[in-house]
Formats: sequence, C-alpha cells, structure tokens
Amino acid sequence: METSEKFLRGYIHGAIGAVMMSAGDWLLSCVPLQEADTGMFDRAYYLSGAYGLWRSVLTVGLGAVGGFLYYFAVKALNADIDTKYRKTKIIQYLCGIFTVAVALTIHTWVATMAWFTTYLGPRIGEEAAIAAVTAYQDGMLLAIAPMYVPMILAFGIHFVMLLAGKTRYSRWMLAFHPVTWNLLLAAVPDIAQAMQMPVATWMSVMSQSSTNSAIAIWCIAAAVYERKHIQKRSLKDEA
Repeated sequence: METSEKFLRGYIHGAIGAVMMSAGDWLLSCVPLQEADTGMFDRAYYLSGAYGLWRSVLTVGLGAVGGFLYYFAVKALNADIDTKYRKTKIIQYLCGIFTVAVALTIHTWVATMAWFTTYLGPRIGEEAAIAAVTAYQDGMLLAIAPMYVPMILAFGIHFVMLLAGKTRYSRWMLAFHPVTWNLLLAAVPDIAQAMQMPVATWMSVMSQSSTNSAIAIWCIAAAVYERKHIQKRSLKDEA
C-alpha cells in the first residue's frame, strides 16, 4: 500500500514537470496573432523572424527535465488504481511510461517547426518557408500521430477507474482530472472562435498547452488532497 507521503512526493514532482512542459508550450504559443495565422507555425510573427530562436531551444530543455519528472506522476497515477485490477494497472503503467518516453519527442517536433519557420521565413521567403515546414510536419506526422494513442490510454484508463470508484480518490476529483481539463482547455478557444470572437493570443496559448496544463492541475489538486490527508492523520494520531 502506497502511503500519502509517497503520493504527495510523486505529485509534487509531477506538478513541477507539468509546469515546465507547459512553460515550453507558452514559449511557443505566446506570440501576437493575426487573423490570417493558421496552425502551429503558419504565423506572421514566426515568418517575419521576430520570434526569438532561443525560445525553441529553451522549450526543448524544459521538455527534457519536465518529461523526466512526469515519471513520478505516472507512477502515482498507477499506484492509485485498485490492486485488484492487475492487468489494467499493467496496461496503464506501460502506456504511462511510453508517454514519458515520447513527451520530449513531441515537444521537440513542435519546437523545431517554430525554429525552422522563424529561421527560413526572412531568408527564403514566406511561401517557401511554409512549404518546407509543412513538408516536414506531414512527413513526421506519420511517426508522431501514433504516439498519442498510449498517452490517451494512460490518462483515459485512470479517468474510467476513477469514475468507477476503483481508485483511492473520491469521484469529485474528476473535476480536476487531466481528461476533464484537457477537453475544457482545448474546447474553449474553439467555442470562442465559433462565437466570432477576435483572434487572440490567449486562444493559442490555451489550446497548445492544454494537455500539460491539465496534468499540472491534476497533480496540484492531488498533492493538496494528499497533504490534507496527512494533516488529518497527524491530528488523529496526536489525539
């Protein structure tokens, strides 16, 4: 049986990792947007060369450390599932470890597109730069896309087990679950655009950092939960 102290440490490490990964997303997406901007890299700010190339480099560095710290959150999520469901735990754990392994790959892929768009735009022209980066994106997408499947399973399985009451947490913790917040953070910008709101930087930031921000919210909420559990136990022991 895992102790609250171990869960607390795991989620604190996971929260730090998620914030670092989110910071990388913010470095990439926190740029002035224009109505004609589309996708993750077809943006005037990148193409003009105004985007600092150091930001892509820092994004990869943050992703390396953040991806490593994700391991502790994955371990805590897996330990949280009832031990009766051994096969489910194994599948969830393997998917979680795969997620840790590929987190930096995906982070680097996105950062590289921003770097090349910024570097090539002023040198070979916007159209040629977009064509080159689009070709790179489409070519790599064949390898990148399947990486999201284990990631979805790692958090999706935990979501289902929490919903079914097969974890240490109450069902109200679904309000803080990564699946819940990922869907919310990704949907809000789409809803705003459907309502014909002007394009704004916050839409890009919220959408691009939705997954890592959602994981940070869960880790912080779970750490607070465990901290309160430890405090209640200490008061009971003193009594």
